[in-house]
Order: sequence, then structure tokens, then C-alpha cells
Amino acid sequence: MKKTRILRIIIIALFLEIILFNITSYRTMFGNYEVKKYTDSDIISTDSDEQVCLEISDINTEVVTFKIEFKDVEEPTKYRIYFSDETTEGFYDLAEKTYIEEFEKSKYMSLSLSGEISDMRVYIDKDLYDQGNFHQVVLNEKIPFEFNILRFLIVLGIMFFAYCMKTLKIFNEEYSNKNLKQEFILIGIITIFLILLTFINTYSSEDITEEGESPFTTSEGIYNKDFVDSLKEGKLYLSKEPSEEFLELENPYDAKARVGLSRTEDYLWDTAYYNGHFYIYFGILPVLLLFLPFNLLTGTYLKMSVGNYIFSVLILILLKEILLKIINRYFKEIPFKNVIYALITLCGGSLVLYANGMSRFYEIVIIAGIYFVLQGLYFILCSMEKEKNRHINIFLGSMCLALSVACRPTDLLASILILPYLIKLFIDYVKNIKENKFNLFKLIISVAIPYISVGSLLMWYNYARFENVFDFGNKYQLTITNMMELGSRMYSVPIGLLCNLFTVPKIIPQFPFIAHSNDLGSFYGYYYIENMLGGVFMLAPICFACFNIIKFNKKTENKELKILVNMLIGVGLLIAIISTAMAGSNQRYLIDYAWMLIFAGILIFISIYNLLKNEESKKIMQKILCITAVYTMIISIFVGIKTEGENMKELSPKEYYETRYTICFWE
Repeated sequence: MKKTRILRIIIIALFLEIILFNITSYRTMFGNYEVKKYTDSDIISTDSDEQVCLEISDINTEVVTFKIEFKDVEEPTKYRIYFSDETTEGFYDLAEKTYIEEFEKSKYMSLSLSGEISDMRVYIDKDLYDQGNFHQVVLNEKIPFEFNILRFLIVLGIMFFAYCMKTLKIFNEEYSNKNLKQEFILIGIITIFLILLTFINTYSSEDITEEGESPFTTSEGIYNKDFVDSLKEGKLYLSKEPSEEFLELENPYDAKARVGLSRTEDYLWDTAYYNGHFYIYFGILPVLLLFLPFNLLTGTYLKMSVGNYIFSVLILILLKEILLKIINRYFKEIPFKNVIYALITLCGGSLVLYANGMSRFYEIVIIAGIYFVLQGLYFILCSMEKEKNRHINIFLGSMCLALSVACRPTDLLASILILPYLIKLFIDYVKNIKENKFNLFKLIISVAIPYISVGSLLMWYNYARFENVFDFGNKYQLTITNMMELGSRMYSVPIGLLCNLFTVPKIIPQFPFIAHSNDLGSFYGYYYIENMLGGVFMLAPICFACFNIIKFNKKTENKELKILVNMLIGVGLLIAIISTAMAGSNQRYLIDYAWMLIFAGILIFISIYNLLKNEESKKIMQKILCITAVYTMIISIFVGIKTEGENMKELSPKEYYETRYTICFWE
């Protein structure tokens, strides 16, 4: 690695930080601008119900920067400017900005107006003004220069990594599972995702934590508190009793009939109501594994975000390990770069970051279910590598896959993925039963015990609640529609698949550069859609490689690999269809099957890449893989920040706006 090139990278990163990212600091450099200050005595104020208008008259000078100052303001507060310049006698408005006491640049605006400004109006929060928090407005003051060391290091790191990818020998070698340097690089990539995961999870927690409580505990929540309390008392239903108004409803499952009733006082939203009690119909396993033991040990209640974080960390690690096991098994030669791009795509497209932007019971049961599915597949892959401990690994894999159903019932379909392997093994054992008659017995026991034991417990659990061993309670939901009468909705599948797989992200010029989409094609029937940010194929374009499945099946000689890819696509689409028919379209629903379609896309792409003889064609495909990986990672970060309810913005506004103004240096 040449020192001169490293120096160039550092110089470019310094240039970007000092010049480009601080461009607003040079706003007053060229020109002689008069600095004017206006305090409360210089301003005419008029108020409305929520805002105060501070009007500044007779400015009569060119204005290139604006600054507002408050006193003793701890929470972020918004302000907006209206101005009258040489183009009009009226007022134009500027974009709203958020003031953060600790973040100096949030107090300034770099203005590009026409000629001299005659008058200006500033709208601020009425309560702040009434309490005397407003200090002054300053025009044409130099915006302070800020060398943001974190931003500099991130840019430097990205540039340095890109340079290493292009020039270092290790990145241009074939992948080898015996190469420790390559392993450390892959661990480094996972570490980056873990840092992003920690950032999003920490500042997007929806749990209510009282002052003085541990950041790991919470005082409210029907899943991690009320349900835990009920289980400790030996009850499967929640202690909350329905109100008289709720009991008087002719049909409590009719969402329209419940209009006017409180979701917390009269009944509990998104619980299952049966025989006068409210039940948690979401999977019980995360409660039994995390929330109940934590409460028994500490006497406090574990935050949902902590549980979500634990499972998410394990998922990211498992995605890496499963990817490498599959590559080692089915691809003898593969460029290390392709492995890097595949790992980035897989981790980003899995929507794990999104799930941690909304740490509720909705997300935790999905994330926990995915963890157990992936852990089960990992053990199954281990059983395929060596005969030693094969049946132990099959037992552990089957147990994890069975347990996933106790998180989310639709995860039962993921067990279909291992059927071809188990059937083949069963046939082999039958053919060779004379040589080793115990292998067949071990196989049957290894698979049967986990599914029968977990299935029996779930059937008992369902019967104890709803008097039906196969009823998980979804039809008794008190939710957005009447699930009791909704019935089969297979007619909605085409429009649902189009939405869940191919919704194009709404890219906007404001941070975090992506907006919700509730748009649906012409459909004359009930279909639930809420706050979609993008379909699986549009968030992880590698999935489009799945359309090459016919070519893949014709060209690929490895039957086991063909079966795996076809099963990933088939099961992924099956879960997508069922999710669409039973639930609808919501970003979190995609988490169940996104990883399957991404895995399939990656394996098809790599297989076709390996079939190419022309080196130029291979380079083009590698660039495509690189672009899709970078795109998937970037959009996954912004999707994680945006989420369904914009939690980071609402719950951690300081961190949100500091992140925004650090990235959006032009604001």
C-alpha cells in the first residue's frame, strides 16, 4: 500500500470536512454584511394558540445568515422564517428548522435571498416565548466552523475501505475459510452493522422509562410487564378487565363499533378477546426466555428494546455464519469481494435495522422467530458437514425450528426448507438399514421429539386459552378490522404481493430521504396497508436475480444447491402469500421472508457469475453486485431511522437532529 495514496485519501477527506461539509461557514466571507441584533424590545410579537410571530421591520440590508438564540431550553424546539425581499411586498416562507441547545449549527440558517430584506417574521413556540426563553435574533453573523471528527473518520473509513477493496491483494483473492485475515474483515463488516444496530435501537426505544430507572428496565408494557405478571400468577390472560361500555357492544370485534372507546381504559388494542378476558396472541416464547426470567431474577421488567437487540445481534452473526457455510459447501471458487458484497446485502436487506427502530411486541416476536429459524438452519448445515454429531445437530436444528412457531406461527413453514435433506437422509438410511439399523431410529427420534414436544405444548397452550388446539387467537384480535368475519382473502394476494415485493421507495430530499407509502393499485375490496417504505425486491435489488431461476436450474449441476435455492424462493413466496392473505401490507411483515429471497438472489447471482468465461462480463457483474450491496446498506440505515412511527425523531429528537444536521451539512 503506497503512502502517497494514503496521504491523498486523508487530504481528500480533510478537504471534504473542512471545505464542503462546512460550506455554510464561508457564507459571509465574500461581501461586507452588516451584523444586526434584535432582542425582545426590538420586535413586535403577535400570538396564536400555539405559536408566536416575532416581526422584525425595517431591516433594509442584504441578509445571508440568520441566527436565533434561546435561554435555558433543554428540549429541541422548531422555528420557521418568513421574509420579504426585493421580489415581493408580501412574505415567503423558508424551511422549518429545529433548535438544539448543544448543537450550535442548529441555531443558524444560511440564506440565499434576493437583494435587501425589508421585513422578517419568525414563528416560535408560544410557551417558550411566554416563559421568557427567547433571547435574540442575529442577522449576518458568521456561522461557526465545526470540524466534526466522527464525520471525518466515517468518510475517511469509507474511502480507505474502498481503496483497499480495489488495491489490496487480499480483497482480490479467492475466498478461503482458512484465511484468518478474510475472517477478520467479515467480522469487521458485522461489527459495523452491530454499531448501526446499537445506534438505532438505543435512540428508537419506545419503552417508557421513569427517571432513576435502569436503561434496561421499563415500567409499562402489556407484553413484557402485564403478561409477565399474569404468568407469575398462573394466568394465561391479562389482569385488565373490559369496561362496561365495551361489554355492552353487540360485536366487540367490529372496529367501527369500538370508535369512541379507549384502547387502554375500555379494552386492550391488539389483544385477543375471548370469554371475557384479554389474551396476548403474539408468541409466548420471548416472554418465557427473556422477560419472565429477568423479572424473577431482578424484580424489574426488561425493556422490549433490549430483548429485540439481543435477538438481532444473534441474527446478524447467524446470517454471516450460514452464508459462509453455504458458500464453502457449494462454491469451490468465489472472489472474496463477492462474499463481502453478499454479506452486506444480506445484513442490510434482512430489515433487522428496521425492526430495531420500532421495539414493540410486534417486532420482537418476528425477530425472535427469525433467530430460531436461522439457528435451526445453522445446526442443520452443521449436520450436513460431518457424520459425527449429525443427529445431535439435527435434533438441535429441529428443536430451534419447532420453537420458532412459539414466536410466530407462520415460521412453521420455514421447516419446509429442511425437508429435502431429511427425506434424502431417510431414504439413504432405509437403503442401508442392514449396515446400521440405529441411524434410521436416531433420525426419526431427532426430528420427532422436538416437533412433537413443542407442538404438544403449543396445542395445550392454545386449548387452555381458546378451547381449540389449532387456534392461536388471531381471529379474536381487537384490531383494525373484524378478523372473525374477514374470512379468506386470496383475491387480495396479487395486489398484496405487488405491494410487499415491488413497492418503490419514496425517495425525498429531506432527511432521512425516504417517506411512507400507503399507495395501493385499483382494488375494490378491503386490504390493510400501512406505512410501507419499500418492497423486498426494491430494498434489496439482488432479489431480481430470482427471475433467472430457470437459467440457474438449467446451468447448475449441483442438485443440492438447486433444491436449496428453489426451496428458498418457494417458501419465501408461500409465506409472502399467506402474510398478504391473512394480514396485509406492513413493513414488518416483510421480515419473515425477506432473508429467504435475498439468500436465493445471492446464490443465483454467484452461480451465474461463476458460469461466465469472459472476464469483462465478470467485472461488470461484480460491479452490479457492489452497487446493489451499497444501495441496500444505505437504504437499510435510512429505513431503520424512519421506521413506521419515526421513533427516533419522536423519542430522541436531540440525537435525531444532530444526525440530520451532521449528514445534511447544507442545512
